[in-house]
This record gives sequence, C-alpha cells and structure tokens, in this order.
Amino acid sequence: MGKRASNERELYEKFLLLISFWDPDIFAGYEIESAAWGYVIERGYALEMNLMKRLSRVPSAETVQVSEEEQRELLEMQDYSAGLKIPGRILLDIWRLMRHEIALTSYTFENVVYHILHRRVPNHSYRQLSRLWRKSYSHWVVLEYYLERVNGNFEILNQLDLIGRTAELAKLFGIQFYEVLSRGSQFRVESMMLRIAKPRNFVSVSPSIHQRAHMRAPEYLPLILEPNSRFYADPIIVLDFQSLYPSVIIAYNYCFSTCLGRIEHLGKDTDSFEFGASRLRVPPKMLQALLDKNLVTFSPCGVAFVKKRVREGVLPRMLSEILNTRLMVKKSMKLHKDNSILQRVLHSRQLGLKLIANVTYGYTAANFSGRMPCVEIGDSVVAKGRETLERAIKLVEETERWGAKVVYGDTDSLFVLCPGRSKEEAFKIGEEIAEAVTKENPPPVKLKLEKVYQPSILQTKKRYVGYMYESADQAKPIYEAKGIETVRRDGCPVVAKMLEKVLRILFETCDVSKVKQYTCRQFTKILEGRVNLQDFIFAKEFRGESGYKPGACVPALELMRKWKLTDPRREPRQGQRVPYVIINGPPLVPLIRLVRSPDELLSNEGLKINANYYIVKAIIPPLNRCLLLIGADANQWYNELPRKTLMLHNTGGVTPAVKALAPADERMHKKITISQYFSTTNCIVDCGRQTHHGVCKDCRQQPQRVLVHVMNKVNKLERKLELTEKMCRSCCQRSFETTCISLDCPVVFSLNRRALEYKQAQYYRDLIEELF
Repeated sequence: MGKRASNERELYEKFLLLISFWDPDIFAGYEIESAAWGYVIERGYALEMNLMKRLSRVPSAETVQVSEEEQRELLEMQDYSAGLKIPGRILLDIWRLMRHEIALTSYTFENVVYHILHRRVPNHSYRQLSRLWRKSYSHWVVLEYYLERVNGNFEILNQLDLIGRTAELAKLFGIQFYEVLSRGSQFRVESMMLRIAKPRNFVSVSPSIHQRAHMRAPEYLPLILEPNSRFYADPIIVLDFQSLYPSVIIAYNYCFSTCLGRIEHLGKDTDSFEFGASRLRVPPKMLQALLDKNLVTFSPCGVAFVKKRVREGVLPRMLSEILNTRLMVKKSMKLHKDNSILQRVLHSRQLGLKLIANVTYGYTAANFSGRMPCVEIGDSVVAKGRETLERAIKLVEETERWGAKVVYGDTDSLFVLCPGRSKEEAFKIGEEIAEAVTKENPPPVKLKLEKVYQPSILQTKKRYVGYMYESADQAKPIYEAKGIETVRRDGCPVVAKMLEKVLRILFETCDVSKVKQYTCRQFTKILEGRVNLQDFIFAKEFRGESGYKPGACVPALELMRKWKLTDPRREPRQGQRVPYVIINGPPLVPLIRLVRSPDELLSNEGLKINANYYIVKAIIPPLNRCLLLIGADANQWYNELPRKTLMLHNTGGVTPAVKALAPADERMHKKITISQYFSTTNCIVDCGRQTHHGVCKDCRQQPQRVLVHVMNKVNKLERKLELTEKMCRSCCQRSFETTCISLDCPVVFSLNRRALEYKQAQYYRDLIEELF
C-alpha cells in the first residue's frame, strides 16, 4: 500500500484498496460535492471508473466503462441539497454541518478553523499549488497544505464533539445516526412519542395530503406586544416563562389522547365530527358523566380536554419525563465536573432533551407539512400561553407597590420598566413579580427573572439592545443585542462595528456630542480610504442559478456568471455565502455593474470602495433607527462634514477598471471625475497649508526639516510593509514569497493596504530629488 503509482488510474486502484482495508463507517470532507469526495468521484468518471459503487459497501460487479451521458445522469441524480449518497457509508459534509453549528458571514475552511480552533491557516489558489507541485523542491509545501486541511477537518469534528454528540442524540431519540442530521424535529418527536403511545395501545393517525389540506386553519397567534420605541435610561426587567408551551401541555393535560373536541360539536347526536385532520366521536352520556364529576377543562379557544385523573396524555407524560430527566442529567454534570469525557456526553444528552421539549408543540401545529397535525391542540396551547402572558401583564400593572409598567411582551417573555428605580431595586421587584406570577399558575408553569437592562433601546418587535445585568451584584454590564444589525449577517462588518460602538458610547456617557464626534470621525476615515477593506464585504446566500427570476439583478448571481466563464467548478453551492463589494464608478452607472469580488478589488489598485454608497445606504439607516429615537440624525451629520480640496493626480488617461465601466465609445477619451483618481492638495510636511507642488513655499525655506520629515514618512512606510509581510510569512510558515489569498484573514487586506501605501514612498523620493 505504500508503493508509488505509475499513473492516475493505478493511484485510484490503490486508494480503493486502502478503503477496502480500513472499511470506514464515515466519510467526511469539506464541501464534499464540489471538492473532496465529490471531486474524487467525478474524476473517477473521467477515468471510466464508477467510484460510487466501488466506495459503497453494497456488492457490485467489476468496473465497467461509463459513457459521458451516463456520467451526467449519475451526477444529476444526486440531491445536491442533501449531499452525495454512498450506500453503506455515512457522508458528513463539514461545510454543511458548520452552517447549523455556528453563525458566520463566511463558511470557508479558513474562517471556520479560525473561529473554532482559533488559529489562522493559509489559502492558496489551485494555480499556485500547481506551480509549486511542478517544482520538486516545493512538493512539501503542497503536501503540508493538504495535510493541514485534512487534520483540520478531524480537529473541527473533535472540538465540537459532532460524532459523539450525534451518537448520543441518536440513542436518546431512538433513531439512526444519520437521521439525527438529515431528518427534522417531527421525526424525533414522533420517535419518542410512539414509544410511550404503543404500550398504551394507541395507534397514530396518518392523514393524507388531501385530509391535511382540508383541516381547519389555526386561529390563534402568540401575544407579541408592539413596544414603545425609545431610549430607556431606567432599568427594564426581563422575565421569561420557563419552557412555556411544554409547561402548558403538562399543566393542562393537552394531548391527542385527552382531547374531546370543540365545545360546538359536543353533546350532539351526530356519529362523528371534525377533529384535526381526521374525525372523532364522543358519546353524549360519557361526556355528561365527565362534566358531572368536574373532570373536563376548557381551553381559551373552546376545546375540551379531560383532566389528568381520567387519563394522563401521551404528550404530557413524555414532556414530564423529558424535563425531569434533563434535571437529573444537569445534577449529574455538577457532581462529575472533573470528568471531561462524561461532561461532554451528559451535555449532549441534556441539550437533546431541551431541543425535543421545545419542538413538541410544533409537531401538533404543523398544519402544512405535519405528520399528525391537530389544530385543536395547537390552538389550545397557543391560546393558553397567550392567556398566561396576559394575566401576568395585568398582575404587574395592577400591583401599585411595584410601580412598574410592561413596555414589551413576546410569546413567553415580559419587559417591565421600573421608572426611577435603581438596578438593585429592579432585581428585587423582578423576583417578587416572578414569585407572584408563578403562584397564580399551576405547576410546572414558572416565570423566571432572566436579566435587567440598563440603559436600553427598544426599536420594534424582536429588535432591542441594552447593557445586561444578570445579578444585582454584577458590576460590569454585558452588551446584548437582539435582531439589530450588530448581530445580523445580511450587512457588512463595518455596519455592525460602528453601530455597536455608537451604542456603547451612548449607553456609557449618555452624551450625543460624543456619539456625533465618533460617527463623523469614522465617516471621514471611510471617505479618505483609511479603512480595512475586509469590513466592507457583503456576504449574501446564493440560492442556486434556478432560484432567481430571469433578469434578476442579484450580486451573487452576477458574480457566479462571471466565474463560470473562467472556471465552471467555481460556481457557488446553494446556500453558500458569496462575498462582494461595491466599487466607485461613473455617474448613472447601474449599481449591479459596480459589484466586484473582494479578490478583484485586492488585485486591481484602480478599484476603490464606493464610500458614499456604504455611508448613505449601508451605515446611516441602521444608525438612524437608533439615533432618531433620541432626536439625533446621522444623515445630517454626514451632510455637514467638511470635504477636502482635491487635485487631479494623474491626467494621463484612466485605468482599465474605469474603461470597463465607461460607455464603449467614450472609454479612452472621456475623463471621469471619481474621488479615487485624486489626491489631496495638503503640504506633505503636514503644516496645514495648501499647495499644488507637494511642498508649500514656507516649508521650502526649511529644506532640512522637509528632508527629515519626508524620510521619516518613507521609513515608516517601509517598516509597516516589512512587519506585515513577516506576519503573513509566519502564518503560512514560509520563509519565501507568500501567496495566501484567504479573504477571511485581516493580514491579507492589511498587506494589500501597506503595499499601496508604500507606493507613495517613490513619490516622496522623487520629490526630494527634485527639491534637493
């Protein structure tokens, strides 16, 4: 097995022998469809080898010749939204798994390694790797590069305990290993529910699509109050019902097996009536007997259920066992803190129990694609949860000694404002509210004090931000945001960073002038180009070429079409986040023509980011959503900014980038006035005077001062460039030229910026020679 192969086909045969020898259960790879195993399989077709059969555990005949048409059919048969399938093997696409594990703007291997393993790894182009492989003395670079990526995949799986956690969840839910990853929450709930239902001689209903379509539509929605949008300096208490919907199901015994149907249908002599997607019959005599003994409860939406004394429902029983087991597991975790392996196993179990409890309500209310939906149960749970929250709000606002007011509520949480109170008083009031509301409700419905915000901003529904305190003795607050741009991934990083900094300044100083000072300073930096280009990259999900309407002007789609012309394999996968930037361009040019990939921006120094677009369209709107609540306007601040006087730096034509943007008949002659082709008229000695000759007249009278000042600038530029190059070489572990193109590494952008800045050094030297 360690012998060298004389050709590619022989290499594949030896590789298959290795697979046969080890017979692994799991094949893993990063992007297994376009690279890794997907590439190996496609390459096998090119060599007339059907690797799909050879890699599987299903006995197959010898390799036969596969035509090009058959190759295409085999590839088209694969469900690329779910990944390749090899019979007898479990295929794990780490890229796909990471999309559900962590929230990132980019899911490249380099970015995932950085955020999970906390180290940087280089990324080289295939062209560069081929060039290195052709030279015998640099074979080790290519081998080391791919070994690092293979080991990185193992480390990611191990760090997140994906194999162990998935195995634990499979045992917990009673389903297969791969079904934990590939199947949805309904499959998990049903697996656990049927294990409790079958011993009681219950059979689950399997409604047809026609029955499900004709089921009554849900009528109740969770209670979501419209917040009073403003800045709050006083403390806001956040209280949350612990597992509200599972607790409601347990407390009121809501289940398929305990439901008697709607009140309007009961007591009639009809044989059966509508119940969910099926029909139900309740004998009037039995119903009367239950009513006489007060053994029936009614939900707020008018549905009757028997009490637990008559029959404990399957769902309440299941959820009770789940929540009790989770408490036992968490206690065990506290008892075995020193055993790290046991901690990981127990953590996986308690997490799985928590997830299954939270999605049980969804199983009853999935009226579009549900396996056993029942609108009566779903509406009853929602209506009872809504009523519970409304009663809590009423209790808070009617208790005068608290002096509190509910300013926002969302499904199972309350935001209670305490005007004129301190943080300590707010925590005390919050504990009293939680205790009073819990006493009003049957167990296990429980209201918990989660945190206190001070200060905070409520924007709209599900969008708020504030300084969070989790206990009365917590000295330093934690910045927490929900739903606003600092935690969203559909913008660019500069928006999130600026908004967070603005809010922190506002919360800590309550001084609008300091907010304005910071905002204007950042606007000036962007206009002058003194920024990190990495912060200006948008990353939007690609929906697939067929996922857009004809003629759609979508940046990801536009870039995909450009990439396919040069490399068909560079087409983004469905769901992949495609990075892009908006560059400067001539007036009246459609915005879609200003879209460029970040690597194109780095390789062409004539391209500059469209500062005005980023400020006006990307940064100011989210800033104003917060600032307008305190009477400030970032748009007005931007319009009042002083603009520097500019002079044309190079009149000898335009760059290729501008030629591409200009109309065909004007590309070579029309001068386009864009800020990127101008430089400032400030004196280079930084004396503050204006000049068109680099050095003003007054400074020319002091040649020694000019020489020292300019040479210091040159030396500073050289040192910055050299230091950045050292950082890049250290990361790549190379002592020679680096070719890393990772767009997720800030050093790549920093190196590009330093290289551009260093070009000023020659201008400074020429100016010194001219003067002296």
